[in-house]
Amino acid sequence: MKTLFAMDLIDGECVRLVKGDFSKVTVYSKNPVDKIEELVQRGARDFHIIDLDGARTGNRVNTEIILKIREKVPGYMEVGGGIRREEDIRDYTSAGINGIIVGTQALEDALFFANLATYNNIVLGLDVLDGKPMVRGWKSAINRDVQEILNEAKQVGIMAILCTNVAKDGMLAGPDYDGMKKMMQLTDIPLIASGGVTHIDNVKKLRDLGVWASILGKAVYEGLIKVEEAIQYAD
Repeated sequence: MKTLFAMDLIDGECVRLVKGDFSKVTVYSKNPVDKIEELVQRGARDFHIIDLDGARTGNRVNTEIILKIREKVPGYMEVGGGIRREEDIRDYTSAGINGIIVGTQALEDALFFANLATYNNIVLGLDVLDGKPMVRGWKSAINRDVQEILNEAKQVGIMAILCTNVAKDGMLAGPDYDGMKKMMQLTDIPLIASGGVTHIDNVKKLRDLGVWASILGKAVYEGLIKVEEAIQYAD
């Protein structure tokens, strides 16, 4: 299992939200690149970076910082937020980004989703609240069946599914293990677990569950999980 250390970006700063609520922002660093270097020095290798301004506006905003972060990251790095055009995918891919996270555009635009078959580094963000897929920065639900979405993802060759239980995100309330188990029964596409990781035992349990990767965010910034102990459970 990969352990992906999360960084969310707003206005060029490293932040975390609660349940995706932009009114509930905690700033952890005003210099994200320095923060990434600090995490790398402590042993972190793989990262999950989200341009929250991009997610909110539909256009990439923090691209320059993201590319500087890529220069510091020694391992796998995935990026999401505002990626709604194939040009965005091509730009990030050429910059060495390993995983390109798409969500809203893929779920709302059938042609865009189908064209993702051209690429081999696409991560589909499947954000769920009360059983419904969410889009547009978790602001709107769409009337689509999760199994239908997963079947389509399999057809176009999606690399991995990023599974977020919105109700768990930023709450330090533990992962949605049952939700992950159900998702694993619905597809054999590798899964990335996001939301609620609070203690090192959560990381162990997700590894034992068989997910491809788990995302650590607020718990690391709050000191509840140390980078050094988390990477013991990463491949």
